[in-house]
Amino acid sequence: MHQLFRLVLGERDLSRAGDLFSLEDKEIKNCLSEALEEIKTISCSPDYLTNDNDQAVVEICITRITTAIRETGSIERHGAALVALWESCLEHNLQPQGKDEDTPHAKIASDITSCILQNYNQPLVMALAIPVAVKFLQRGNRELSRNMSSYLSLAAIAKAELLAEHTEAITCSVLGGNNMLLRVLPSIYPLNPEPIHHHITALVAMMTQLNQAERQHLLRLLLLVAEQHPLVLRSLVPCLVGYLHDSVPNDAVLSILVEVSQASPALLSSYLPELRIVGQQHPALLGHVAKIHGAVGMTCEDEARNALVYLVSLLGSMEHSVHHTLLLEVRRLTDRFCCILGGGGKDIYRLSNSFTAIARLLGKQLEAQGDGVCRGEDDAEDPSRQEEEDPGGNGANENQTLQVKIQAFEEKMDEEGCGEGQVEGDGDSPGPQRRHSLGQAAQDERREMRFNRSKSLAMHALRSRSGQEGEGVEMTTDALLNDAPPSPDNTGVQEEEAPSTAPTTDGTVKYSPAVQDMSQDHPAGQTQREDPRDGDRLWTHLRDNLDRIKGFCAEMIKQIPMPEQCVIEDSGRGFVAKLFFSCPLKGHYCLYSKSSFCLCSRQPHLWIQVMLLSQQSKASEALSCQHEAVMHLRALWERTQLKGSHSFPMAMTQTVTPHKKDLDSLQIHLEEVRFFDLFGYSEEMGGWLCFMCNNPEKATVVNQDGQPLIEGKLKEKQVRWKFIKRWKTRYFTLSGNQLLFRKGKSKDELDDSTIELSKVQSIKVVAKKRRDRGLPRAFEIFTESKTYVLKAQDEKNTEEWLQCINVAVAQAKERENREASTYL
Repeated sequence: MHQLFRLVLGERDLSRAGDLFSLEDKEIKNCLSEALEEIKTISCSPDYLTNDNDQAVVEICITRITTAIRETGSIERHGAALVALWESCLEHNLQPQGKDEDTPHAKIASDITSCILQNYNQPLVMALAIPVAVKFLQRGNRELSRNMSSYLSLAAIAKAELLAEHTEAITCSVLGGNNMLLRVLPSIYPLNPEPIHHHITALVAMMTQLNQAERQHLLRLLLLVAEQHPLVLRSLVPCLVGYLHDSVPNDAVLSILVEVSQASPALLSSYLPELRIVGQQHPALLGHVAKIHGAVGMTCEDEARNALVYLVSLLGSMEHSVHHTLLLEVRRLTDRFCCILGGGGKDIYRLSNSFTAIARLLGKQLEAQGDGVCRGEDDAEDPSRQEEEDPGGNGANENQTLQVKIQAFEEKMDEEGCGEGQVEGDGDSPGPQRRHSLGQAAQDERREMRFNRSKSLAMHALRSRSGQEGEGVEMTTDALLNDAPPSPDNTGVQEEEAPSTAPTTDGTVKYSPAVQDMSQDHPAGQTQREDPRDGDRLWTHLRDNLDRIKGFCAEMIKQIPMPEQCVIEDSGRGFVAKLFFSCPLKGHYCLYSKSSFCLCSRQPHLWIQVMLLSQQSKASEALSCQHEAVMHLRALWERTQLKGSHSFPMAMTQTVTPHKKDLDSLQIHLEEVRFFDLFGYSEEMGGWLCFMCNNPEKATVVNQDGQPLIEGKLKEKQVRWKFIKRWKTRYFTLSGNQLLFRKGKSKDELDDSTIELSKVQSIKVVAKKRRDRGLPRAFEIFTESKTYVLKAQDEKNTEEWLQCINVAVAQAKERENREASTYL
């Protein structure tokens, strides 16, 4: 053992303990295990709990040893001794003795935890550490358990098999309230599922007590269970269906129910009406609902017929993304029960460019094959079918004609190079079938847009010439799909392309004059003109959500202020948003009339989004990409945009408003930089004012000569090492441009020292609550020549001091700015 370690540990010499930090790491790296063994002997002695000197020596030595291990990368060499000391703490009391008061052995365990478990990617170390770490989960110290859980989550990613044998203990810890370990369960479940199966009911019952992130981990676990052992969840189907009406993410729950329905469809049959309601309320979830209907429909012909009626009713009204799912489920059912549709089911894929045509033809075939009941149900769920019925009694001939012409249109589109892959159909299929896969979604969508645009233009032109309504829709469809050369009367319609768009250098959208030229041929009152902003994705999004955005911003602005200026800077580790806030009132004692409060945020994209929403909330109509403020925000976005990431319009339209957790992160950052010490929201002004303008009655007191803003006792840290708790009580007075303090505890004592507030560079909160300690809150004042670490008697008193000092510093700097401005 190094001589200095032998002196400090052998003699318990606290006065020399600090000298250990003057040694080079390489001088002591060979004796660290021996020193750890000596520390274990000291910490296990009977009088250790009452001997403050020994506790301080051990604390300093452990800090020096763990630092050396990290710096020299010698955790494998000294890991056994470190884990042995760590495990010895389990033999002692680890429960907090009072508020935020860890026991001596809990402090040792906390100091060692990070040094060991941060090596989660080293199997040899984890093999020693994980069995011990799991034991700490059961000892009732919440702070230790939280730290263990954080590192075990990382270990589960790197080496899940080491945790698998402890699945039972980890699951019990979760059920005991350690929700952070929920993220570990999906990683270890495939390796040891039985303990989780044993507790699955209790785990599902926790759902409503979890926050959003914790629910996601639990739902990910349940999805794994549903994929690998779906029948384990059979008794929980009622509970899962019930969660569809709570705040639990519906898509994840439905994914679980889909897997269960594939294994045991009968479990879901009685819940189909409830699932239809969910689909109606959340159209994006109809794909999952359709799969469950398809699975239940495969059980018998009656269920299949009922499922088909529902699925067919959706075809004419569903968005394109769910179209493939619906067609696949219909195809599965009609292939299994051929008698329901006779022989017409094989034509489904060839009609995939006309949702309404599919719904109508399948509906009529269901009606023809059924006993009349299906017709009543289908009409009730799909009113559009009744409107499309042919009152002239020629529906059958028209359906046959439409079917042939849609097939001809699709074949023609394929010849034009749509890039659609084809596969050979069944032997009796009358034509090529389209291969439907998720990879072709974009191509299908473009084809559908071309089809619908051409159909719309043709309908308008023919109606303009003939004046026909209602049945003209069917005639127009036939004319559009006609393979014969166009006649001179409708050449313009057949040859007309959709209005083209081209982005210009300023981001606006330039329209070609094609639509205007065509509209000149239309009779009076029939001119087709589109709003040039219709091609602006952002404008459409803001227009459709205008009321929702205004309502959101009305509440958001009370929680998060909008910056007066935003600058994007490259920090070397990524782009940051430099935000400037000032007081709009600029009163006589205003803190920010000539200067600004500045902060740097590593969330520039989030700030740009909330600034856009704020701008929109102030406007009477939707903003477009050509609006000056939007163009400025777009330029900021593009400054930070990474290669391959969303463009500004695309990113701004992904969600209507930011998630609550994102807004919370902005508010937390504002708290950390003490923004709310200096600004407050004024209901009367409808904006954020500085402390002085918000509290004019206090401005007089603050600016009165010789009148202290606040005075009292504070504790100043005396030792340069932050882990050593040595504080000196002094009497402080905050007045004018100075923070005055006396060396003693009384304001009557002499020997003053002064901190000039105008020279203060920054003020930083040390911690609300140290993760590994129960220390009260403290703060640091940084000047040009010295750093002061201070804390008050309690957190409430510290908050008061912090706000007063921040206000006084801001006022001192504003006074200097005013004087400089007057001089200039």
